[in-house]
This record gives sequence, C-alpha cells and structure tokens, in this order.
Amino acid sequence: MIKEQYDAWHKEYDPIFTDPLSFQWYQTVYKLVPDLNSANVLEIGCGSGAFASVLSKRFPGMKLTAIDISSQAIEKAKENYSGIDFQVGDAENLQFDDSSFDFVISCETLEHLPHPKSMLKEIHRVLKNSGRFILTTENYFNGMILLWIKSWIQKKPFNSGSGLQPHENFFTFFMIRKWMRLQSFNLTHTESNHFQWLLLPGFRPDQLCTMDFKNPFLKNLFKPFGRHYTYCGEKLT
Repeated sequence: MIKEQYDAWHKEYDPIFTDPLSFQWYQTVYKLVPDLNSANVLEIGCGSGAFASVLSKRFPGMKLTAIDISSQAIEKAKENYSGIDFQVGDAENLQFDDSSFDFVISCETLEHLPHPKSMLKEIHRVLKNSGRFILTTENYFNGMILLWIKSWIQKKPFNSGSGLQPHENFFTFFMIRKWMRLQSFNLTHTESNHFQWLLLPGFRPDQLCTMDFKNPFLKNLFKPFGRHYTYCGEKLT
C-alpha cells in the first residue's frame, strides 16, 4: 500500500530537484561523505535521482546503486540520469545479499517509513563488516513540535510545510540514536542544522529560525535542537 501511495505522491508532486545542494541535509552529507571512489555504495530513498547524480559526478570511480520504493520516482531518475543503477526497492526489505556494500547513504527517508527500525536493521545487514553510513532524518525536539501538537489536536495529518506525505513519523534525535546503538552501530559523528525556535501565528517560519551556526561552539551547543539531523557511523563486527 505504501508503494502505491508514494507512486501517486511522486506523480502529483513531481519532486525533481535541479539543485539538491540547496537543501541543508544534502549539503551536510556532501560535506561529510568520504572518498567513495572504488567503493560499492547504496543510496536508500533516492527519489528522482538528483543527489545520486551529484555523488556519481563527484566520485566517478564508485559503483552506485540507488533505490526508491516508488516506480514513478525511479522512472524519472532513469530518464534524467545515466551511469547509476536505479532500482525500485523497499527500504524495510532490501533485496541485496548480506555484506554487499561498503557505504550506505540515506537522506530524509527514515521518517517516512511505517517501520523505521526495519530499515536500520536492513542497513546493518547489507553493510560489510566495518562498513559505514550517513543517514539524515527529522528531529522535532524544537519549535516544530508545536505543529505536531496542532495536528494531534485537530486530528489532521502532519504537514511539515513541504507537502503532505503518505506517512510521517514523529522523531527526536535521542530516539534515533538509541535505535542505532541497539542495532550495533557505532556513531562516529552527529550534527544538525535548521534550528526552528518557534512557530507563531503571523510570523513566517524563517523569521523564527536559524539555519546554521558558523561558530563551532554554538553549533555544538544547540545541536539537540536542529530539525535536520545527520548521523554518521559504522557497523560493529
């Protein structure tokens, strides 16, 4: 059912990004990703393929497989980009052998899955021993929680402001961190951005928001409150 919902969503929304690096989470991953030339890499939740294309151009020596549950999204990806193995795939049930990949990347996908812990379990399974990953997902330990409360009170689906998704989970950074540690991942680095302090009637969200901090001390101090959270880690053997 979730596949059909996302096929319809991609068909209506048509989210083809001309510049994925204009989004904070892609900027962070692009900054943190190591040299992936000669690596076997999996991107989970590639959408219409724009960020996969960016990575492929940066690391022409890597083997990149990019999957999305929506066949509509994968069709668009194949139409627009070449040199990447685009496949329809379910993040909760990856159709790859154990220990297949050196590196896994997933941006803003975990929060849209009915069973997010299953995706983390699958990432651990398909990574080679000591294989690494970068994953980004939402953190609502900030002003965005007010929008969730409003949705609960009104009994309406949560809309983060970028379009109503077929499925949306309420996440906080300490929930995800706990799940990763229970899944035998060693977290080597975390960081966040997009600090939404409040949401108030009559004010645009960006008027009450700090997108990022240049000062390292402030960036670390306010890290728990960033809306877009990035987790870097490795599979423990």
